[in-house]
Amino acid sequence: MDYQKQIDTFVNYFKSAESKKENHKIGMEFEHLILNNDLTAVGYYEEQGIESLLQQLSQGEWKKVYEKGHLIGLRGDEKIVTLEPGGQLEISIAPFPELENTEKIYLEFIEELTEILDERDQKLAVLGYQPRSSIEDLALLPKERYDFMYEYFKTTGKYAHHMMKGTASVQMNIDYINEEDYIKKMRVGYFLSPLIYYLFDNTPFFEGEIAADSSIREEIWTNCDSQRSGIIEGIFDKKFGYSDYAEYLLNIPPIIRKKEGELIYTGDQLLKDVMQNDKLEEVEHFISMVFPDVRTKKYIEIRSADAVPYPYNFAFAALLKALFYNQEHLDYLYQESLKYNQRDFLEYKEEILRNKESIKREELIADIFKQAENTLSGNELKYLGKLKKIYLEYGRFKFKTLADLDQGKQKALNWCLLN
Repeated sequence: MDYQKQIDTFVNYFKSAESKKENHKIGMEFEHLILNNDLTAVGYYEEQGIESLLQQLSQGEWKKVYEKGHLIGLRGDEKIVTLEPGGQLEISIAPFPELENTEKIYLEFIEELTEILDERDQKLAVLGYQPRSSIEDLALLPKERYDFMYEYFKTTGKYAHHMMKGTASVQMNIDYINEEDYIKKMRVGYFLSPLIYYLFDNTPFFEGEIAADSSIREEIWTNCDSQRSGIIEGIFDKKFGYSDYAEYLLNIPPIIRKKEGELIYTGDQLLKDVMQNDKLEEVEHFISMVFPDVRTKKYIEIRSADAVPYPYNFAFAALLKALFYNQEHLDYLYQESLKYNQRDFLEYKEEILRNKESIKREELIADIFKQAENTLSGNELKYLGKLKKIYLEYGRFKFKTLADLDQGKQKALNWCLLN
């Protein structure tokens, strides 16, 4: 398959996802940690482990997903439950125009899940990283994809395995109208990513120790695999469109390719050297094998926020909805982003994340809060009010936990436990 045809395959895929503004929706993915009473991670294989939790949870209208004879996921009409490599439990909810539909499905699922966990004397935690367990204590899930990734990441960044086994996030998916709208939203997504890392930093502990410095998840992703995570090279140097994202994909090792449903390890080979056809299943697989802060699938995926407890996860969605789906706000932020080339943006990112007295950061945060407040109404505005309140009182989420640490880790983390 020649290089231009490979590019065209991805461009056509992205183009097929375009939709009219009036049809735009919001998709959300929520990751959670399943913990024992002492805040250690519940393993997959143990008697009261994650697999048996899925078995209990599946007593209903779920379709079970197996691999290697093990239950690894559940599929419902409007939601899908999957597991991350260290047993983190994710629920992905079908996209809806309004957040209230997503909220209803999410809360019903959480109620069902926590009833089971209460019986098992286990906890559902919403944090950016495991609060007590080390990744060395966590067995890798029985998925061939994860086996290959774990092997490949032995030679990349120092925190690649921490990313796989220890982290948890909340992600939001947004639609685009056409390539021009896509270019704006991708660039604005990256422009906002340091602010999102900062605002939604909910990782008070890393490998069991206090993590009071700037976003640990950002540091983990930056030190995972420089080719496929963090910031895409060139995103701020020109109008980064469909073909640019296609070339980004094609010049990265995909780690794995699919052939007739079988996974084949490709190691350091670049995608352009292993991509042989334009089958939809393979195209979507290759797209899923990169993890930048803002990713393109059949939507734009904003990935910078740590997992945060309800209702702050919906405040995250309400804030981004106001900024990305209001044309005036999007255009304003796009113009602001044009002040930065790639080098300038990296300096800006460092200031936002690591300068404790950054006036620029505080002005930008106040600015986006104001824009969102002028756009949202009802529950969405109420969510935003809760986010603003916690920010004004503590700054980053993790400082709410660390402020109460003198009462012990368990009590300090109670507000992040959904049981």
